[in-house]
Amino acid sequence: MAKNKFDGILEAVRLDQDDQLVLAKIYEKRGVIWSDHFLVKRDELVERLKNGQVFLVGTRQKKLGSSFDTTDTIRLSKNNGQEFIRLDQDNNASDSLIGIPRF
Repeated sequence: MAKNKFDGILEAVRLDQDDQLVLAKIYEKRGVIWSDHFLVKRDELVERLKNGQVFLVGTRQKKLGSSFDTTDTIRLSKNNGQEFIRLDQDNNASDSLIGIPRF
């Protein structure tokens, strides 16, 4: 059985008053191990997605440092020359991060 190929886990987000991502709390895969969580700004997450990195929504399993419960794939959508971070397949002119915990 093939393993899923992804580069990081998005665990929580901070949104502005327009529900646009400001900060993301992520874990990054580094070879066979995972980083501690750290914060990235919107621009850095967009750049990572543009460069082909794959992020899933998920949470680290308690006492299992390399295991995560994952759900959706994060995708980058373009609308009128702007990029938006979404969980769904729509191309609306807004981020769609429904269901991801806030911090």
